[in-house]
Amino acid sequence: MIVVGDTHDGPLPAVQELVEQYGYRYVAHDAGHHCYGHCQLNHAVGFAKGDYIHVNDDDDVWAPDAVEAMRAAAQENPGQPLLFRFKSYHSGLIFWNTKGRLVRNQIGGHCLVTPAARAGAFACDYTGDFDWVMTSVMQCGGVQTAVWIDKIVCYARPT
Repeated sequence: MIVVGDTHDGPLPAVQELVEQYGYRYVAHDAGHHCYGHCQLNHAVGFAKGDYIHVNDDDDVWAPDAVEAMRAAAQENPGQPLLFRFKSYHSGLIFWNTKGRLVRNQIGGHCLVTPAARAGAFACDYTGDFDWVMTSVMQCGGVQTAVWIDKIVCYARPT
């Protein structure tokens, strides 16, 4: 696990210490602006060493069995991008809407588990996580290679 510290407003030594106490890797990055954290996430992806990458924001939480579900799906579908579902905590909406269609504002970055060797990039705007999904899926051969899994792995903004 890699935790990215957006240090645009200054160093975060207490966060770094806490992250490292749990045995995770801390990466600090100042993109010169916040840009929804997308530039910081692009920076951190370069440090990933595993076979797959999943990104979760600091204001989102995994479903209780999310990690196990992601690992199982990756073992069953080696080398393919996996698109899980996520639920908006406040509105109750569940995303994605239609299997086989990547639609901006109907799919989020936390839906994707992508092979690390073919990870895409976040755009530095509000919907930049859609670009993460799209570029990753395209680098894996396109939408037809994606495995759509009707399981919620993330709850967006529960606090």
